[in-house]
Amino acid sequence: MVAHAGIFNTGVDPHIRQIDPWRDGRAVANLLESSFREEIIDEGGARMLNQLRNYGVFEALSFGFGTGFVWVEEGEVVANASVQRNLTRRDTWMIGNVATRADMRNRGIGCAVMDACIQHATRKGASVLALQADTHNKPALHLYEKAGFARVGEVTHYLRPNARQTEVEMSDSTDAPIRTARWADRAAVWALAQLNIPEEITYAESFDSSLYRLGFRWSLTNTLNGNPEQWHVLHANMQVAGAVRTRANIEGSSHHLELMLDDGATREDGMALIERGLTRLERYISKPVYAAQSLPHMPTHDALLATGFASKRTLVHMRLATADV
Repeated sequence: MVAHAGIFNTGVDPHIRQIDPWRDGRAVANLLESSFREEIIDEGGARMLNQLRNYGVFEALSFGFGTGFVWVEEGEVVANASVQRNLTRRDTWMIGNVATRADMRNRGIGCAVMDACIQHATRKGASVLALQADTHNKPALHLYEKAGFARVGEVTHYLRPNARQTEVEMSDSTDAPIRTARWADRAAVWALAQLNIPEEITYAESFDSSLYRLGFRWSLTNTLNGNPEQWHVLHANMQVAGAVRTRANIEGSSHHLELMLDDGATREDGMALIERGLTRLERYISKPVYAAQSLPHMPTHDALLATGFASKRTLVHMRLATADV
């Protein structure tokens, strides 16, 4: 429950105020960088820190639909928490960037700024709050569970140095045929997406279902964007047993690969699909390849490791219903 987070619920504490990025941006960026220095800061996180440090008119127009609350002690920002609406779940708001300066911890400050976010989202009509935390960040997990959040799933993130396949032996991994996906595969691909992406993990991050619904809209959008994405499917026993989606990111720091297998697929099936995906990405600028797995499906995990991906971190997804607040 969150009611005991207390200070904010009993009135507006003078230490807490809504973030003003023009005034607080640089201080919040420094706080977040210091607090999460032991964790991997991904491309989105690095971009956010840069926006906060260089906040201006452009950032004000493009920063997003979120806000946050800070705790100010003797004129300094010592804690922060952010909150924003999940654009694909209109009743859900996502909390993130919960950080407290090291010398100010264990005073309930983290709970207080997070509670401010929860109350803000509730006033805006949220019925669900969600967040993510690194499995190794025990203090954060304890804080969120104390606030009433329950664990609903995990997502493991992987990285491969590049798309070149000479580093790993992957040939003859399966005899099953693999081909470029067609519109006729849309039902099978969507079924794989529903199997491999549990609903529970679509609360703490926006889920774009259009990426998995092959058809005219997907093809048109992909064409207009320069065809960065491509799907390949693997057939076994007269049905689609797996699929791989690749996204070539010309401007980003990494290409993306997403492997989805059905319950009967093997590690070798997964390796064959990964091989096909990497072959496609080899045609683009050489850069690391990112992948994520949202189910504890061992053939998928083993196939990623066997083809040169390394597990970098696992994020716990957590959720709180506002009725529990």
